[in-house]
Amino acid sequence: MGISRIGKKTVKKSVDFLVRRIDRRERLHFLHIGKNAGTQLAHVARQVNGTCKRVRIVTHPHETGVCDLPAGEGYFFSVRSPVSRFRSAFYSRKRKGMPRIYSEWSIYEKEAFSRFEHANDLAEALFEDGERGYHALCAIKAITHCSKEQINWFGKAGYFFTINPPVYIIRQERLESDLAVFLERIGFEGEVSLASDSVSAHGNDYSSSPPLSEKATRKLQAWYRQDVEFYRQCEYWIESERERNAV
Repeated sequence: MGISRIGKKTVKKSVDFLVRRIDRRERLHFLHIGKNAGTQLAHVARQVNGTCKRVRIVTHPHETGVCDLPAGEGYFFSVRSPVSRFRSAFYSRKRKGMPRIYSEWSIYEKEAFSRFEHANDLAEALFEDGERGYHALCAIKAITHCSKEQINWFGKAGYFFTINPPVYIIRQERLESDLAVFLERIGFEGEVSLASDSVSAHGNDYSSSPPLSEKATRKLQAWYRQDVEFYRQCEYWIESERERNAV
């Protein structure tokens, strides 16, 4: 018999409590937004936790939002261009998460992939009249991660930049340089490495798949317009932090 979601949360809280009693390091939470290099950052977190004496990074499942984190404890997260994130999510679910994991399609995902072979096909069909537009709407809401925008992890916490700002934000597109700044911020002086194989990194090469057309890109930007603005504000915050720390 499987453990319910509530049961898993109870077990996790008990384990966290015991770990805190033993490990007195400052806790720093990684808010894991899907398809934003989270597997790579979890790999880095394990390395940091193995040697850092001041900070211990706590990783969380995708279901955890910023309001679920313990009050008063630091956190960080990663972001990604919404258009790029859509394409990654589409093909990740098309291959059912393989090779790193295997997660069977839902009945809704099965229908979505029977209608749209490629990410570009689905994106170009958005906002179309008639049956084609209907299936595009249903498909993008059916596919895991495509259906959820990054800003959803901050529901009811719209002023988090000013009331509860993160320690740092890491952009998937600038993973190495942003990661270096983050490690410096937490006072980590050791060395870390990124996973290089596709299984450990949970990344794949999509170069053989059709690129997104201008039409598809334009429609995705319209569809994810909240996330486009969220990503822009994250970049603005990052640049503001760099300027403030350079003074």
